[in-house]
Amino acid sequence: MNSIILGHILAVLFSTGIMVTSPPLAAPVSGETRYNQQDSAAVVWVPAGDFLMGTSDEQLQKMQESDKSWTKAIIADEQPQHKVYLDGYWIYKYEVTVKQYRNFCTATKRVMPKQLEWGGDDFPVVNVTWYDADAYAAWAGGRLPSEAEWEKAARGTEGNIYPWGNKWDQEKCNNWMDKNPAGGGNNAKQCSPVGSFASITEAGKPVVVASPYNAQDMVGNVWEWVNDWYDPSYYATSLARNPTGPDEGDLRVLRGGCWGSTSHTARCANRHSTMPKLSLPKDGGFRCALNAAATMKLLAELPENPAPVVKP
Repeated sequence: MNSIILGHILAVLFSTGIMVTSPPLAAPVSGETRYNQQDSAAVVWVPAGDFLMGTSDEQLQKMQESDKSWTKAIIADEQPQHKVYLDGYWIYKYEVTVKQYRNFCTATKRVMPKQLEWGGDDFPVVNVTWYDADAYAAWAGGRLPSEAEWEKAARGTEGNIYPWGNKWDQEKCNNWMDKNPAGGGNNAKQCSPVGSFASITEAGKPVVVASPYNAQDMVGNVWEWVNDWYDPSYYATSLARNPTGPDEGDLRVLRGGCWGSTSHTARCANRHSTMPKLSLPKDGGFRCALNAAATMKLLAELPENPAPVVKP
């Protein structure tokens, strides 16, 4: 088409208020990374389909073979293991950072919660209530993931015990015993910058450490709020398709363990809970999820100097 004619067409479109956008991106593939324009967060795609949720007796037996401290009581609220179908969705690749949350507070005139003295902009934000996390997610154009969505993003479709597989490796997440200096090493009692455990060295070679969908820090580092109310017996009556948890309750669920966790709690299926009005000052944060409908608004890459969209 003649460039002069094209220019006239565009001028008419702009004058009438019709938006002219770049061509849409191709449909996402499993684990693909894109970016949320609102807060510049990296998100990864989790495709629709079934996965195994919870912990089976067979998995417990395997864990007991290497560690006699495992008991049935540890996994009681993770049973029965069951198949769940989820529609496709996006989940944040990393936990929401101090910088991202500060931008949110500035934009919405909220008070920034006190952060730990050893933290920095690229550390996960902590000391936030469930209500704080929910408000951030809404501002960012998303929501908190359901418990099922969080677990699938962490373990994949085959019921992995840990994001990287079924064998505990203390060097693959920030936990009580790892030696990674990013988390301070053994018993350091602190979280690490997001993505610090993206790769490790094994036999002199770098090894990528991520969930089957390329999400990072899904276990260890900080506990993560999810949307669901907590019910220890919910799995016995859970919906098989897109479950969202009980309709009401007193406690909200947190997932993933933290820097103080061991192999017992830094697991994909482990469930923790507390009152939604409480915060974990040293080890509680969150990540967000986005519905598939948000795909058209995501970016293939970030601009050089991204800035959050300010919403009143």
